Amino acid sequence: MADLVRSKIDLLVTGGPENVLRTAVNATRTIPIAMMAVNFDPVARGYVASLARPGGNVTGIFFRQLELAQKQLELLTQAFPERKTAALYDALSADQFAASAQTAAQMNLELHGLKLENPPYDFNAAFHVLAQDSPQMLLVQSSPYFTSSQRPIASLAIEQHLPTMFIFKTYVEAGGLMSYGADFVAMHRRIADYVEKILEGAKPADIPVEQPTKFEFTVNLKTAKAIGVEIPLSIQLRADQVIE
Repeated sequence: MADLVRSKIDLLVTGGPENVLRTAVNATRTIPIAMMAVNFDPVARGYVASLARPGGNVTGIFFRQLELAQKQLELLTQAFPERKTAALYDALSADQFAASAQTAAQMNLELHGLKLENPPYDFNAAFHVLAQDSPQMLLVQSSPYFTSSQRPIASLAIEQHLPTMFIFKTYVEAGGLMSYGADFVAMHRRIADYVEKILEGAKPADIPVEQPTKFEFTVNLKTAKAIGVEIPLSIQLRADQVIE
């Protein structure tokens, strides 16, 4: 990041967890930064003063992952009530797990968290540990260290007959059971509009931080059959996409 700043760039685009934006902000307080805040709240962490008026050199898109983590747990338990639930997370998705745990407590739901350490992760070992606690369904939080292993994660969950919930529909396309989250591709396209505005002279301090307004709910009936569960029709009817 320091090398980029020294090269006299006009703008920085950051995406993903907080450590990426933190590094950019520590490197420059003057170069405009268009962020995609995925795993954290940029207002709560002090990167922008407010969503309406960011007030500094940072603006962009806030994915609302913490709220989505809570909604994912709600959908999972609506589809399969009274089941013991586990959550897979790491340091970059710890805030999401905390939000899920808070929701679980409010719902009087038992939620066991397994935190993965030292990437790249050994998911075979992680699922072996999960099996020892005998969960009946699995919430997989959003981490960039999970994304490259979507298919192995989905396959391991199928082997253990675990209904799963993810944030991106690509996991469901890879064999996961359900996902609920923002349209990630559309949000990446949207950040290009911020780049255009800033390069045309607008100040990040004056450009409101945007939040997604469209969310996708995807279910995979083929996976449901493979693990021996039936997704209620009421849940299927709420889905934007059903994979058969």
